[in-house]
Amino acid sequence: MSERWLFAYLMDVIYTRDTWMHRMDTARAVGADVALTPEHDGRIVADVVADWARRHGHPFELELAGPAGGSYRSGISGERLNLDAVEFCRRLSGRDGGGEGLLATFTPF
Repeated sequence: MSERWLFAYLMDVIYTRDTWMHRMDTARAVGADVALTPEHDGRIVADVVADWARRHGHPFELELAGPAGGSYRSGISGERLNLDAVEFCRRLSGRDGGGEGLLATFTPF
């Protein structure tokens, strides 16, 4: 999928997400735990959820576990998803093979 991004979107959104995801990748590669907080990491995940929801446009109920997680809903009678917040982001970014259903909606990192 080809998209055109404003420079501000690239700097403010994509680079922030990319740096955050590399933090998760690095910790995973060396077997280190990551200290996640709702205030910092949860805000990044919430931004990813909002972007993902705009991209697919379907109703959903999403429960993300962990300190960066939360409960999200759009519309009624939508697909129900339950997973870890970091795993959710990894799937949307195309890491770990992506996902199925609404989780197949690519969201840039």
